[in-house]
Amino acid sequence: MKLPRVLCPEPSCARQVALMPLATRAGYGVVHDHKLHSRSLALCPGSMTHVPLSEATARQDQLPLDGLPPAPSADQEPLFD
Repeated sequence: MKLPRVLCPEPSCARQVALMPLATRAGYGVVHDHKLHSRSLALCPGSMTHVPLSEATARQDQLPLDGLPPAPSADQEPLFD
């Protein structure tokens, strides 16, 4: 799956960020959470903004899921009782 990328709607940021699909609003995506600075704990004010998919300037491949650890099976003992 390719995720659309747009310029962050926050004027002070203006970075290209991924849009996550919205199930509740056709034709729109939500700006994925991103930080203003790489070592900052504060998110950009443009995070979680709804943006029309028509504004997408590029596409980004989704990360492969085969490198994730396997999900626990039902027959395993619980970690906590």
